Amino acid sequence: MIEGKNITMRQLELGDEDYLYKWWNNSEMMRHATHNFGTLQSKEAIRLYVAKEVENYSMFPENKRFIICIRENMKPIGEINYCDWSARNQKCEFGIKICEVDEQGKGYGKDALYHFIDFLFKFLNLNKIELTSMIDNKRAHNLYKKLGFKEIGVIRQGCFDSRTGRFEDVLYMDLLKKDWNEIADFDRWSLRLG
Repeated sequence: MIEGKNITMRQLELGDEDYLYKWWNNSEMMRHATHNFGTLQSKEAIRLYVAKEVENYSMFPENKRFIICIRENMKPIGEINYCDWSARNQKCEFGIKICEVDEQGKGYGKDALYHFIDFLFKFLNLNKIELTSMIDNKRAHNLYKKLGFKEIGVIRQGCFDSRTGRFEDVLYMDLLKKDWNEIADFDRWSLRLG
C-alpha cells in the first residue's frame, strides 16, 4: 500500500467493481473526463476487469489501478492509476479522481497525488511523468502546477468530447525526476498541505 498523510492507496481487490461501477457510470463524475454519459459499462464487465488486474502477478505491469481510501477508516473515496509505463523510456502517465463528491475539496487528491508521484519515481525508476487534461479542467491544472508539473503545450483537437460532441484541445504537461527531487523536500511539502 502507498501511505499518504490522510489517505491510503491500496491495490484493487475483488468486490471493488461495486465502487467502480458506481463511479464510472456516474455521468456527473465522469463529465470532466469527456464521458458525458459515464462509461456505460456493466458491473460484470467491470468485475472481469478487476479480476484480471487482481490476477496479474507482474510486479511491474504496464498499467495499474489503486483505490484511494481515507486512512483512518479505509473508506474508498476514489481511484488513481498509472498507464503506458515504458521501462525503456522511463516514463508513464497517470489518472486520478476523488469520486465521492462529499469528500472532494478536502485535500485528499493533493495528498494522494503527492505520494503517488513519489511512489512512481522511486518504484518504477521513472525519469518523467506525463499527463494530458482537457483544456477546461482548470482545477486539475492548478493542482498539477502546485506539484511541479510544467505546461508543455496544447494538443489541438486531441480528444473527442461527448459533452460538446466535438473534438476539443488537450493540455499536455510533464514532470521530470530532477524537478520532483527539488519539490519533494518533506518540510516544504508539510507547508504546502496546509
